[in-house]
Amino acid sequence: MAFENKFKASIPSQISAIRILLAVLFFLALNKDLTLAIIIFTAAMLTDALDGYTARKLDFASSAGAYLDVIADFILVSAGFLGLVSLGFYPFWVILLVVFMFLQFLATSKAQKPIYDPVGKYYGSFLFLVILTTLTLQNQFLNVILVILMVIFTIISLSSRLWFILHEKLL
Repeated sequence: MAFENKFKASIPSQISAIRILLAVLFFLALNKDLTLAIIIFTAAMLTDALDGYTARKLDFASSAGAYLDVIADFILVSAGFLGLVSLGFYPFWVILLVVFMFLQFLATSKAQKPIYDPVGKYYGSFLFLVILTTLTLQNQFLNVILVILMVIFTIISLSSRLWFILHEKLL
């Protein structure tokens, strides 16, 4: 029975690990077969919803699992933007923006009190949609709008996080 409980407890983390594998497959497929890349990316996005749902449903949410989920998201988003930059859809600095946001999340998530960032909660999902929209519509004008929205979303998320830190005197 103990093995069964450990196995069930690891299911959400296994789903996150699958997302990491799908990120690699997506990146490899991106230059070869765009349709396959879109299918793989969509499957990877679904694992993001599935791991959280599974953790809550089985009551096996953990801080280690939450970090693995964030790392898997970061790897998938990074693979997406690395591919999109290499294909010429976006400038290189977009990757730096994604890395910066991940690093600031990690740095501020170690605060004594959890930081509430209502905007940042949706940041990863927004980036997933930017990648999927870019791949499916392939419109340069739309890509410019998406980059502008990314910058705005980033500023709002950072401001929200900073406001919470200052308001709660966590610095």
